[in-house]
Amino acid sequence: MIPEFSGRKDELKDWLTGELSGYLYDQLSPSYCERSGLGFLKGVPLPFTPGNYVKFQDGEELAVSEIADNMIVNLGADTHFRYAAPYKRFLARFFDEKLVDVVLSRSHAELGRKMYRRACIYARAALLLDSEARDALYNYACVCREWYLSLEGEDESEKLVAVLKSEAGRYFEYTTEADPDFAPAWYYNGYTYLNQALYSKAQLAWKRFVSLMEGKGEDEAVKDAKERLAALEEPVVIESGINMLLSGRTEEGLKTLEAFVGTGYDSWWPLHFYLACGYRQLGFIPEAIEGFSRVVALAPSHYESNLALAQLYAQTGQDELAEKYARKADLLAGSAGPRS
Repeated sequence: MIPEFSGRKDELKDWLTGELSGYLYDQLSPSYCERSGLGFLKGVPLPFTPGNYVKFQDGEELAVSEIADNMIVNLGADTHFRYAAPYKRFLARFFDEKLVDVVLSRSHAELGRKMYRRACIYARAALLLDSEARDALYNYACVCREWYLSLEGEDESEKLVAVLKSEAGRYFEYTTEADPDFAPAWYYNGYTYLNQALYSKAQLAWKRFVSLMEGKGEDEAVKDAKERLAALEEPVVIESGINMLLSGRTEEGLKTLEAFVGTGYDSWWPLHFYLACGYRQLGFIPEAIEGFSRVVALAPSHYESNLALAQLYAQTGQDELAEKYARKADLLAGSAGPRS
């Protein structure tokens, strides 16, 4: 189910409300509100650009579209904006359902100029107007994706990138929920799942995309999806082996995963981690120690493997090694090192 956009926690607000710093706020006179049938705006501060405000103070009439755009920016910057209800009522009074398309066109224009915050504000405003509109869902996901791609590698933006990735992935999924036959969203869903190491879901997404694009020509996205599908065949098998282990089919899972030891996946620490967990579960302690040691060699800050080694060495009476890995696990506890 696609949630109402205004009902969600606003994860991006802190990065967007700076765009409101140039606005001035003032109220319409009560008498004007009554004469114009805008009683619901009594006592409600309206946003003005400095140029708007000069006209307003001089008694000049402002175009409804100017006031509307200012309201839209305020709504999109803060989805829990205090005066959202009267602003939305004003927009509904003067504009029809095509307003969503107009707002989306503003978002597209800002994205084309690489003004990511503004593009995101308009994208969010469109969703506030219609939380289930396919084009609004997809546009917001695309804006979030383009924004985080522009920021990757900038350490100070790490938290923002994480929020944008989460939003993009979630809204590409919502797009396919709103329109299961909308191919572009399935393409990006594949990458979302791939980045989360959900190989089976990535495979299904790209298969769906290729199927929907059949007969429409083989563009770069289709070629890319087909290449990704070919590369996913073995990771999907590995994922199935991991799922067997997690579901209690330990011996079957081990047999599946052991086939990849010594292959091109030998440097992939999750393979050795899950193998080690399986060996430990079956009581094969030397094999488990060897597996967790491989993980630590490949990913030294992997907390669970360091902790497992401390416990296994203590279990086998190797106190010095047990203390060594226990100290390391304590140092890693609560850190951002890789975890399973």
